[in-house]
Amino acid sequence: MSKIAVFIPVHNEEAYIEKTVTSILAQDYADFDLLISENHSTDGTLAKLRTLEARDSRVKVLRPREKLNSYGNFCFLANEVNHGDYFASMMLGGHDLLSHNVFSSSVKHLKDKPSCAIAYQRNSFEIDEQDTVTRRWPVCHESGYMNGTFDAILTLITLMYNTPIFGLWRQSVRKSVLYRHPCVGGDHLYVAEAAIHGSITPIDDAHMYLRRAPPSANYLEKHFTAAAGDEAAANDMYVQLAWLSDIIDQSTQGQPSIAQELFRTSAFSLYLLRYNHHFATFQSTLNAFAAQPGVSGLIQGQMSLGAMLKDLLKTKAQQRQDARASLSTSQ
Repeated sequence: MSKIAVFIPVHNEEAYIEKTVTSILAQDYADFDLLISENHSTDGTLAKLRTLEARDSRVKVLRPREKLNSYGNFCFLANEVNHGDYFASMMLGGHDLLSHNVFSSSVKHLKDKPSCAIAYQRNSFEIDEQDTVTRRWPVCHESGYMNGTFDAILTLITLMYNTPIFGLWRQSVRKSVLYRHPCVGGDHLYVAEAAIHGSITPIDDAHMYLRRAPPSANYLEKHFTAAAGDEAAANDMYVQLAWLSDIIDQSTQGQPSIAQELFRTSAFSLYLLRYNHHFATFQSTLNAFAAQPGVSGLIQGQMSLGAMLKDLLKTKAQQRQDARASLSTSQ
């Protein structure tokens, strides 16, 4: 069996959806179903999708009974895919583009490497509204070389841009991993859990172009520029820290040790560095986390480290600002 499922949750993608579907239908690997959840758009998205559906039997347009949030729309489609008989599956945005060989190269990699859970494109680029490349997305930790739980930890820490979530997932892995964290960063936990089941590997043969649309940017800005004490943002980070702590406990079968606590502290340090632009919210999150029963007192030290890092970054930011001012004056 080699058939794959491609699923796209969409809402108000009239400007890009036809271009996205066209790049999928142009793939040199033809054995796939394209499932699209049209989430009660208010523009012309549905009309465009019905036209595309009529042209190609592989396109299947679904609609939830009522409008869902982005997490609900993803779960709605993932559930449909999990009930199908597929070798692997891939999620895309309704505004993304693919080179013609993404499916063929990804399927080949999964077949050649039975231990691989996700094959994603090393050559993944961000594009703007005019399809101009604005940056290259970095790869995350290439998992599969250590104990699965440690791979999961390193995947979470190094996952700056979540390219693997748009990779081709072995379907047995997708069925084993539940997208159960409806918070900012929940998609990172979803990918990190997949690392427990197999390797997450970047491949070089094709290109993917991921559009950073304004609604997404606004959504992230709302959460990640939150002030200290913002309960929604603090809870999102708390969920991720709790997951990180739990997975470390699993890696040592629940047997506490100095090495385990040092690793926990190191992991938290790296995690803080990853989100170094909003230490204030992390401070309140760590305070809440440290108050939970059974959590190591080393987290108090972690908060001191966080304060030190914050001061260091503040100093560096001031140095950059002074350098820019000096340059402007000299000109």
